[in-house]
Amino acid sequence: MKSIIRFALAAMFAIAAALAVRAPPALAHVVVGQTYSFTACTSNSPVDPAIGAAQMSVTVFDAGGGRVGFDFHNTGGAASSITDVYFHDGSLLGIASITNDPGLTSFNHPATPADLPSGNTCKPPFHVTASFSADSNPPVQPNGVNPGEYVVITFNISGTLGDVIAELNSGELRIGIHVQGFGDGFSESFVNTTPTAVNLASLGATAARGQVTLAWRTGSESSNAGFNVYRATSASGAQVKVNDLLIAAQGSEASGSSYSIVDRPGYGSFYYWLEGVDYTGQSSLHGPIWVNVRAAVQRPLYRPSLPGLRR
Repeated sequence: MKSIIRFALAAMFAIAAALAVRAPPALAHVVVGQTYSFTACTSNSPVDPAIGAAQMSVTVFDAGGGRVGFDFHNTGGAASSITDVYFHDGSLLGIASITNDPGLTSFNHPATPADLPSGNTCKPPFHVTASFSADSNPPVQPNGVNPGEYVVITFNISGTLGDVIAELNSGELRIGIHVQGFGDGFSESFVNTTPTAVNLASLGATAARGQVTLAWRTGSESSNAGFNVYRATSASGAQVKVNDLLIAAQGSEASGSSYSIVDRPGYGSFYYWLEGVDYTGQSSLHGPIWVNVRAAVQRPLYRPSLPGLRR
């Protein structure tokens, strides 16, 4: 009996020692550079374009040796997976390397399909340049960029990091991604947005009592004149401006501000966009945000009794 107890104690101490010397978890993957968000070109689902816009981003950084890196990451909790990435125009010379999130992502060059799915619906249309693309290996969704993961694609360039950023800011260089694995089973295509004078922190819409309240918050504002809000009955439908006058900017470079506007569009499903306008007349569009406005259920003031039943 004593020998059994000694054996059990020895096993416990061995397990404890092994746990004590286990290596600490790796530090989070972090790169420093210019970060760009994405806007959906497609609307296969009423909710997935907003999920992708909120969770997907790419950070452009100096990779050294005449190279620039594009770090694609998925920062959010909703099910989604970047499975294909594409590049359109610019001064990129060719893909130099692909760095996968160890044990999580698995990307290779080039992508299949060869062009961004439904890229012709982007404004302007998106077409891949010189097979500058990569995708995750089958099965694509598990090997794509899922929440909390990344993949880095490094390019040889003819100029500098500053040149690449200037091309992204002007729209001469564009980046497209195809995202699968959403919770509802749909997929969407996205293209990077150009930076604006407004750092948008949040954007949302709620419906109650036959009206919609669109609310947004900015982290900072520089040379921002104000905002416009647009509404449509579909993601690709004709947009109608909700506000009569420009919603005046209230934030500054040091701090942003909170805004809201109430719309009474009637009942049904609606899409909303937020447009930021700077003092030079340049604008940027955020959204769409989808909301469903339902009619309130009216209870009868008097309910007649059925024969044979007491009230």
